[in-house]
Amino acid sequence: MQQTKEFGPSVSLTDQFKVALGFDLPMPPSGTELINLTLLRFNDALSVRRRGLTSIVAVEATTSDPALSASIANTHAAMYIQDQVASRTKMSIASRDVLQSQLQNTRGRLEQSNDALRNYIESNVIRMADETGNRELASIGRQLQNITQQLDEFEGAVASAQIARENGDWESLAAQVGDEALSNLERQRVQLQRRLQAAQVGSDEAFDLSAGLATLEQQLQEQGNLVFESIETQMVVTHDTRVALLDEVQATVLQSELSASTLADIYSLQQEAGIAQRQYDQILSRIRDLETQSVLQITNSRVVSDALAPSNPALPNRKIILALAFVMGLGVGVGLAFLKEFYFGGITSASQLKNIVPIQVGSVIPKVNSNSATEVLADRVITDPMSPFSESFRKLRASIDEEVGEKDGGRVIMVTSAIPAEGKSTTALSLARVYAAAGKLTLLIDADLRKPSIHGFLGVEPDSGLLEYLMQQTTRAQIEARANGQLLSEHNEVEQFYVVDPLTDAGVILGRKKSNIPTDAPLQSDVFIELINGARSSFDVIIIDTAPLAPVVDTRYVAPHVDAAVLCVRFGEASQSEVRSAFEQLVKAGRGNVKIVTALSCFEGGARNYRYDSYYGS
Repeated sequence: MQQTKEFGPSVSLTDQFKVALGFDLPMPPSGTELINLTLLRFNDALSVRRRGLTSIVAVEATTSDPALSASIANTHAAMYIQDQVASRTKMSIASRDVLQSQLQNTRGRLEQSNDALRNYIESNVIRMADETGNRELASIGRQLQNITQQLDEFEGAVASAQIARENGDWESLAAQVGDEALSNLERQRVQLQRRLQAAQVGSDEAFDLSAGLATLEQQLQEQGNLVFESIETQMVVTHDTRVALLDEVQATVLQSELSASTLADIYSLQQEAGIAQRQYDQILSRIRDLETQSVLQITNSRVVSDALAPSNPALPNRKIILALAFVMGLGVGVGLAFLKEFYFGGITSASQLKNIVPIQVGSVIPKVNSNSATEVLADRVITDPMSPFSESFRKLRASIDEEVGEKDGGRVIMVTSAIPAEGKSTTALSLARVYAAAGKLTLLIDADLRKPSIHGFLGVEPDSGLLEYLMQQTTRAQIEARANGQLLSEHNEVEQFYVVDPLTDAGVILGRKKSNIPTDAPLQSDVFIELINGARSSFDVIIIDTAPLAPVVDTRYVAPHVDAAVLCVRFGEASQSEVRSAFEQLVKAGRGNVKIVTALSCFEGGARNYRYDSYYGS
């Protein structure tokens, strides 16, 4: 027997961590739970497996001690074989006990069948002697009847003698058997008893008479036993004589020519006796076999090779663990990269943007490091026209022109984004300036009524803006005047927030401040629609800076009135799902009539601009 802590209770790493943090340990398991946990750990450590399709069974144990592992495996195999032998022995003994109970029943049936045959022959011997005319059989039959009568008398005499002996009634016993010696001893005993009764108590005569009486009673007991034994012996001899006569009668009867009816009766009784005899012999033989098996029981299993203590640990297999860790790490890394590239991460390349939004990427706008916190990046398209930053907006302009084509009247281009801070307003101002620098009559409308920013880029603080104008022109008086066909002079009101870009001749309609009311209704008004339609007749290009699509709905009401839309996507900012959602909103709001291009702004990738250095700058 070996004691070990291998499978006993222990504090888990989780509990150790809780204790380190100041938490209390959980309640220890109860006795039954502890036994179950120990058996569960032992079962997990033990492995019993068949080797392929062979009859060889491998028993293995995994513990921290090599010697303990070998000991557990060998002990388990030995106990299995020992239990198999004990089980077979127990089964043999149980089977023997069952057969022994059946043997008693079979023996009773055998005795009954043999007695039935003997009783039939004994009862019908005189009749069968008359049938066959066999005088010898008749003589034996009469002898059998006489001896049977004598046996009955002896049995009665023995029973009476047994009662008389037990009661000490020697006179009756002597009278039954006619034994004179026993009768004389009884008469002497009676005389001694009378003399003893007449003698003086305590006298020498009384003492001698008592001793003689005791001796006489002992002689009576011995003589009575001898007489009883002689009667029993005579009865046994008579019984044996009767049995011999029965065997002689049975043999004589079976050799005689009997009637068909008698032969049928005898044959039936013989068959029953034979069947009972065979059953008895079979059961008795089977009992002897089972008794032998229980002593000489062997098992079908044997130990081919004892378990040896391993020289190297099976666990942990460092090579396999490192290989699996490498494969799993690589798989997880690739999976995370895949998810980041196509689902969750921001957009970092033009090809990725095109895979997410299946439209033309109008331009990739490089990131520009500002020299001053107050610098407006959109100014560089004019102040540094030969830079890659300026060229990217000219590429965007060309992409829009290719998508929209030639149109009657001015072209309306909306600039939006999925989320705030995507470079939308900078893109709108820069795009308006490159159009104006190309000789196009250009109008920039700051329609981001929630958070206008163009006036800040231009350094202008108007007294009112586009929102205030739209709110004033949608009052009840203005609506009634328009319904009556009256033309109102709006020139002076528009001039309050209309300015000319200081770096180009592009016109700009400004906003003034952040709105504290919903701004979707003004953008749905007839005033705003008339403003756009009026601008189409006066300008070649109208750029509308709108609100982001994700936080507000304003841009959806502007989209039906434009010819093209620029969806600005900042490098690594908006998630792919947000960009997809914004694109779907634009397509649905534009009813399929709006040409959409994308612009990847603040691009931080390693563009190999050195190939084109001769085309940028002087």
